Amino acid sequence: MSLDHPEPVEEAPKTINHNSYYEGRVQSLGFPTEHGDATSGVLEPGQYNFGTAHRRETIKVVHGILKDDRTGQQYCAEPTPQVLVINEGEEIKLSCDNHVAYVCYYG
Repeated sequence: MSLDHPEPVEEAPKTINHNSYYEGRVQSLGFPTEHGDATSGVLEPGQYNFGTAHRRETIKVVHGILKDDRTGQQYCAEPTPQVLVINEGEEIKLSCDNHVAYVCYYG
C-alpha cells in the first residue's frame, strides 16, 4: 500500500460530514464521538453570527485566537488550548483577526 495508490476498502457508511458557511470562509467536518457529535474546523479572519445554539457547544481553540463577540473575551490556543462554552439558547457570535482552528463538542 502506498499513499499515492491506497488499497481499496469496502464502502463504509459515511460518518464524516462537510459543512461550509459564509461563502466558504468557515469550513468544518462533523463526526460522531463516543460522547456525542463533534466538529473540527477553521475560520478565516472575520465576524460571524451563527444564530442561536440549539444545544450546548463546547469550543476548544487549537490554533489562533477566537473572540466571543457577546462578551469581548478572547480564547487562545497557546500556551494551553482554551475552551469557550455556549449554552443552549445563547447566540453564537464569534470573530477572529487571523485563522482559527477549533474542535467543538455538542451536548
